[in-house]
Amino acid sequence: MIEQSASPANEPPFEFRLRPDRSITAAGLAVFFLVLVATSVMVAGFSAWQGNLFAPVFAALELTLVWLLLRYVWRRQGQLQERIALTREALTVARQPPGDEVSFHPYWVRIVRDPEDAGTARRRLLLTSHGRTVEVGAFLGDDERGQLERLLVGALGALRDGTGSGTARKASG
Repeated sequence: MIEQSASPANEPPFEFRLRPDRSITAAGLAVFFLVLVATSVMVAGFSAWQGNLFAPVFAALELTLVWLLLRYVWRRQGQLQERIALTREALTVARQPPGDEVSFHPYWVRIVRDPEDAGTARRRLLLTSHGRTVEVGAFLGDDERGQLERLLVGALGALRDGTGSGTARKASG
């Protein structure tokens, strides 16, 4: 998801926040896990009734592991975000996690879209300047990366031409 926001005079004139789309809500994840628990309990109960007394133990271990991994992935994905701030002095890309930040001069930075690889259908969106390159929006879909590319080109063009500041807009692909 791409969010572009307007800002007061003392903040960057253009700011984009990127977050990955989630394919399932928290309620949907809970329903999925409850269906998985019900199915495992029925199978383990039937197996125990047939004489396999270890089936409920293995089912409990499996469900515990699956729950822990689902919770880890859900939380980790919820923390992912990139912030792209553009001022007259710098174009800054900040990532959460790991918390690193890269800055480029806005008049020298180029936006490059990698040609499609034969092995993948994913085209990377790169910011490059003075021998440094950083990928942005790696977790976005290809359509959203194209939209981000258009937004960044427009923002850099407006900044270089000296026109306007950011406008409040929310876009999602």
